[in-house]
Amino acid sequence: MGAKKVYNVTDPANLAHKSSENSNSGSSENSSTYHNSHGISWFMAAVFIVGDMMGAGMIYLPLSLGRAGLIAGCILIILASLFSGYTGCQLGQNWEMMQNRWPKYRTHCRRPYPEMAYRALGNWARQAVAVCLVVSQFMIACVLILLSAENFTNLLNNFFGLHLDFCVFIVAIALVLWPFSLLQSPMDFWQLAVISAASSTVAAGLIVFGASWDMSTCVPYRQMPKFDLKQFTLSYGTIVFAFGGHGAFPTIQHDMAKPHQFSKSVIASYCLITLVYLSVSVTGLVSYGDSMIDTVIPSIQLTWVSQTINVLITAHILPTIIIVLSPLSQQVEEWIKIPNKFGIRRFLVRTLILGLTTFTALSVLKLGVFLDLVGATTITLMTMLLPSVFWLFMQASAKKREDGLKMGIVQRNSPDIETATLADVWYYTPKWILAFNIISLTFGLIGGISSAWSAIEELIFAEQVAPCYVQWFREGFVTTVAGGSVNCCGAYKNISHYGTYSETCSKLT
Repeated sequence: MGAKKVYNVTDPANLAHKSSENSNSGSSENSSTYHNSHGISWFMAAVFIVGDMMGAGMIYLPLSLGRAGLIAGCILIILASLFSGYTGCQLGQNWEMMQNRWPKYRTHCRRPYPEMAYRALGNWARQAVAVCLVVSQFMIACVLILLSAENFTNLLNNFFGLHLDFCVFIVAIALVLWPFSLLQSPMDFWQLAVISAASSTVAAGLIVFGASWDMSTCVPYRQMPKFDLKQFTLSYGTIVFAFGGHGAFPTIQHDMAKPHQFSKSVIASYCLITLVYLSVSVTGLVSYGDSMIDTVIPSIQLTWVSQTINVLITAHILPTIIIVLSPLSQQVEEWIKIPNKFGIRRFLVRTLILGLTTFTALSVLKLGVFLDLVGATTITLMTMLLPSVFWLFMQASAKKREDGLKMGIVQRNSPDIETATLADVWYYTPKWILAFNIISLTFGLIGGISSAWSAIEELIFAEQVAPCYVQWFREGFVTTVAGGSVNCCGAYKNISHYGTYSETCSKLT
């Protein structure tokens, strides 16, 4: 790959490594900084993170903030940003440790997250995390396809007065994404990441503009949501979903020219993402209160603004689906031993994965609740819990090996196979760092369990919706929509710029 290594020649440990770098073992004393001359910059990695995260969850945040309460919701967003940003940096440090200790990870690695689990906890963790990663990315892709289809349906209704069943768009979107899903890694479609990040950022600005424009009309009639504990717990799932890009982080970092700069990418992207999330959610809630239905977009009464946002969010989501499917596809290919090059086997496997994702999207139509469930389960695990666990055990095992080398218990050229126990984690981790990690883990664990319980309960007892293919069999493809296209504001959802009970108002109540 044209890679090079940079050493601090005044460090005896590095001199020792340099003299034995051709050995088959990767030592923990290796403190080299790995460079990939063909990789992307830290700034482009930050763009990938923004493109991966900011979009689908963002348009649900105003409603989620209302569920939690304005002050409590803002605190929840800030805490989710703080802890998930911290675990994102930990993921970067984990991968840097792996590349330094085990040189084989400096070449292309198709499943960096499961390999991280293996080095931290053993082979059982590698298998468990691989399954979790596949399920998580699969569910995220389903949510994004559903949201894209919904956006296309809204556009068609507004511009042509025709409501084509959004199930048709699920299939159409899958067909458009099909050729892009065959690309090897995010480096192969960096242009899409730029489009994704730029479109979501502009969309956020338009949401703030549109909601601010509506304030003079809506605020006098606004009614804020009443606090409900169950709704508060559901809001956790939505907020964590909005910060849930960690499954793709190791893949993005692995494609960087200087992987050790990944923390810089995380911090830069999170500063922008957090600012955008707070601006969008606060402005939307203050303007519309409890009149929002699922997302904030239909509540924006300037039609050109709401539909431009629809286009931009869709432009963000479509490439994000490709980014999300990449680690999923690479993991499945690793399981069934498909070579790391394009061929008929990769074509068939990735086509099957996209087909299964599409079928699931056609089957699960409760977008809001499904999003809450995904955020509370697999994303909480991959974002809030596992990165810290891996970091604690990997840094402890590295220090344990260093002590073994100093005491002569471990030979310098011996394979790096040290593992850490809970006692080692306690012994080798500075207590203030350990305390912060415990707080972060507690936030993720309690929030995830309570939110998942509420989401499952909501799915079980809510009114059931027939899958798309059942609806096609019963009703055909085209349905008629009565009423307008705007979720009007006010306690009775009947206030608009165009007058009370305007024909522009959707008949939702």
